Amino acid sequence: MFFSIKKYFRSKKKKMYQSELIEKLNKEHQTLFNIVISMEEAINKKDIKKIKKLVDSFKKELELHLLYEDTNLYEHLYNRYYYYENVRDVIQDKHNEMKDIAKAVQGFIETHQNLDDLEAFNKDFQVVKDVLVKRVSFEEEVLYDIYNKIYKIDTILEKFKGEEA
Repeated sequence: MFFSIKKYFRSKKKKMYQSELIEKLNKEHQTLFNIVISMEEAINKKDIKKIKKLVDSFKKELELHLLYEDTNLYEHLYNRYYYYENVRDVIQDKHNEMKDIAKAVQGFIETHQNLDDLEAFNKDFQVVKDVLVKRVSFEEEVLYDIYNKIYKIDTILEKFKGEEA
């Protein structure tokens, strides 16, 4: 029930700048990485019961985090750069990439929900972890900076190009 309440409040779109948003998102990243670390430890111990519990926690935390990003971070960036099609399109691409990552994570969780093959689970988990580490790095180094500061359009586009290199 608590999860449903959190999910409901996170679904409310906020287009305005929020000075505390990035701090909250960074804390959520840390929570997700703590779960990932605990999951790696449980995998090494072959503790199936704990892995299942951690996968469930990870799924819920990731869902809440993505909802919070969608309704706050991306909503604000779309609003701020509404009249700059080139920037808006890049932001849309990055948002779509995150949606694709979320679908892939969901697929991973569904594929391994019974944890029949711990070795296959671990192999796929490492791929998911690597993708998430790369994405969090991009968000914290590029996207959050663009959210927190006002840059010229050319500078924003360069920041996005630098990320692709």
